Amino acid sequence: MLTQRRKGAKESRTKLKSNPSSPDVIEQDGLNELRRLLVGPEQQEIEVLRERLDQQESLLPEDISRVLPEAVTLRTRRDKKVTEALLPTVEEAIDISVRKNPQTLIDALFPVMGPAIRKAIAEALSGMTQAMNKSLEHSLSPQGLKWRVEAWRTGRSFAEVVMLHTLLYRVEQVFLIHKETGLLLQHVVAGDASVQDADMVSGMLTAIQDFVHDSFSVEEGGALDTLQVGGLSVWIERGPRAVLAAVIRGNAPQELRAFLQQTLEQIHAEFARELENFEGDAAPFEPSREDLEACLQSQYEQGSKEKTKKRVTPVRVVAALLLVIVLVLGFFYVRSRWRWGNYLTRLQSEPGIVITNAERRWFGYSIAGLRDPMAADPQALLGEASLDPAKVESHWEPYHSLTPRFVLQRAQALLNPPPTVTFRVENNTLYATGSANHQWITETRRLVRVIPGLDRFDESSLVDTNLQAALNVKSRIEHRVVRFVLDTTGLAPGQGSELEALNADIRELKRLAPAAGKSIRVEVIGHTDQLGSEETNLPLSRERAEVVRARLAALLGDEVELTASGAGAASPVREERSEEDKEANRSVTVRVTLTDS
Repeated sequence: MLTQRRKGAKESRTKLKSNPSSPDVIEQDGLNELRRLLVGPEQQEIEVLRERLDQQESLLPEDISRVLPEAVTLRTRRDKKVTEALLPTVEEAIDISVRKNPQTLIDALFPVMGPAIRKAIAEALSGMTQAMNKSLEHSLSPQGLKWRVEAWRTGRSFAEVVMLHTLLYRVEQVFLIHKETGLLLQHVVAGDASVQDADMVSGMLTAIQDFVHDSFSVEEGGALDTLQVGGLSVWIERGPRAVLAAVIRGNAPQELRAFLQQTLEQIHAEFARELENFEGDAAPFEPSREDLEACLQSQYEQGSKEKTKKRVTPVRVVAALLLVIVLVLGFFYVRSRWRWGNYLTRLQSEPGIVITNAERRWFGYSIAGLRDPMAADPQALLGEASLDPAKVESHWEPYHSLTPRFVLQRAQALLNPPPTVTFRVENNTLYATGSANHQWITETRRLVRVIPGLDRFDESSLVDTNLQAALNVKSRIEHRVVRFVLDTTGLAPGQGSELEALNADIRELKRLAPAAGKSIRVEVIGHTDQLGSEETNLPLSRERAEVVRARLAALLGDEVELTASGAGAASPVREERSEEDKEANRSVTVRVTLTDS
């Protein structure tokens, strides 16, 4: 139905547009004009609102930015919820900034930190200089000696005792407190004064004043103006909106109270607006520190130095000179004892040095003991200890220290090992590693017994080069095989050269053996294959061995002891699995025995 109505309205509008001069068209124009006059302004506002809703993502931030600063200001005056809401974000932003580029924060703090650090250093140096001046002024006077005893007895420093006795008064701390809330606005401290929690002290002062005002009959406008605690006094000056409290050690003059009043009046004049609008933030009162620090005044006894000068007598001058002489002599005495003690400690720590006696005489020293020739020179150590060698009488007896380092050095010097040998000493044993000739090894075995601190020579990791060469030739000889024709004592073709090579090897072994401390004995052993019986094989093997022995004896002469024996088929050269193995067993081999010469 609704669709048909919409179609009918659309057809009517189409007909009106196609015939504008018709009465219906004229009537429709009138209605439109009437509608525009009646609801036109509201319709425009609706359109504007619709556009703002469609564009709220771009227009809403701009609208909020216009009112946000004023809203934050108004809310901050009412309470601290905005500050508490923004605090985590600000802290996180600062943390990220520092992690990303700490130089930005450093540059921002530089103008503030530089003057603050310089001022703190200047105040510390000023206090130290003042204490030093007082200490020097009274150090040699009878009163100064008395104060030194007091310092020793009480555990305080001498400078502190002097300051306490010569101090007339000193303002150690000044508090600026908001009168209405009792909150601390600023706090300044003298350089070396002890400091407690400033906020806690401020609260306690306010509470004490309120207690006095509420508990006693106090006239209108009256208030607590002085507190006395031991050697400290607290002077309190009240203003319309702030309170000034000064912590004073000693007896201050009334002129100081007038100065405190003037300072409080000046702060009221300079920070009137801040005091009136104070809501807990003490940052605006930071410039008042300069006025408060001017209140940190002090005064010491005047003319004490002049009084001391007036009482100077010859006796006191002589006493002072004697004291200076005693101090100087005492200094040199303590220094010499300290150097002598260091020298003895150094000697005791040096291996190879044993102190048997050490004395300090009136004009020198005496020391005696035992010294290994390889230990450090005690005379050279005197120079390192800043001692005059002419004032030290030394007596050192030689001895051999069993320190492994010295034992090793003695072994190196006495045994003179070749570059291919390295030594180490453990548990009174000299371990040699590497390779050397037989003669050096034999000589080392003999000499190592006379080296102090060595009981044994371990040569298990040492290679005898002469013996190793002889063993190599021995192995080559024992691997040679001289072959024979089947069932005969005749050499197989080409075995003459094998006999010549065997002869050359035996001659070389005969030459190498004496250098290795060995003598040789050569046994020629005959073999047969497993064909035939033992009755025939055994004689045949002996005959073959004798043939080779005779040939070698003719070549070697009487230089080498040669023997011959037959093994038959009982000791084959190879396990017979082929015809080639049988040919190898029809042979003669040589066995060499090395014995100590």
